[in-house]
Amino acid sequence: MIKEIADVRYEKLASLIDILGDPNTLKILDQASVGFESKKDTIMRLKMTPRKYYRSLRKLYDSGLILSFENQYKLSSLGEFMHKIIFNDTSTFLFNDPTLLEQLKKVGTNIEIRIVNNYRDLTSLLAASIEKSNSEILLATRYIDMVVVQCIIFALQRNVKVKTITNEKVDFTSFIKLVGGFLKNIRPNALKLVAERDNYRIGDVPLSFIIVDNEITIFEIPDKEFQLAFTSTDKEVAKSLCHLFWETWKKSRTLRIPNL
Repeated sequence: MIKEIADVRYEKLASLIDILGDPNTLKILDQASVGFESKKDTIMRLKMTPRKYYRSLRKLYDSGLILSFENQYKLSSLGEFMHKIIFNDTSTFLFNDPTLLEQLKKVGTNIEIRIVNNYRDLTSLLAASIEKSNSEILLATRYIDMVVVQCIIFALQRNVKVKTITNEKVDFTSFIKLVGGFLKNIRPNALKLVAERDNYRIGDVPLSFIIVDNEITIFEIPDKEFQLAFTSTDKEVAKSLCHLFWETWKKSRTLRIPNL
């Protein structure tokens, strides 16, 4: 069983590395860091044939590394994360003074980056992070998980500030019934605790992610089913995801939870 799980992890990592191991996809990924329109001038500027360009563009888009927004391609949060690793961190060591490699010894002492390839592990990690929260939770989700919902409610009871954006495709009728039943089993006024707070919105969520106390970030590669997730304590990752959260928040509408 351990070997089977490890093999799946290697396959997922190899797929991502394979996409980023092509100079053409790296060119487009780097271009997406400033945004670009998919047109003839772009292909010429990148010095690529149309066939190679569109094939590489499709790989990046399908993997969730870039997004299309208002006729422009830009990095997704995952794309920003990978772009930083490749073009900032890795390039520093490859193309500068070799003595800088000594700095690699420091990696991992202050910033933790962890890959999560099992949904059960992801749920446990989310629950643990929420339970340790002290001040604020920003959650954008494309689906509902009752374990996470329960932890969020307990966090609210501890007076942790919570902002949540849920994908508009979620079945809210079933969700509200589940939440209502759960809350009534905890305490009579727990539903009122949630319903009275104007902190819940519905919108177009590009990927599921959470930011806890502006220190811990957990985010998934967008797909129809769970494939891979990352957790990080990198401040830049938290900053990028915060920006994505508030941009999505502005375009979302308020979710009113009725009394049950």
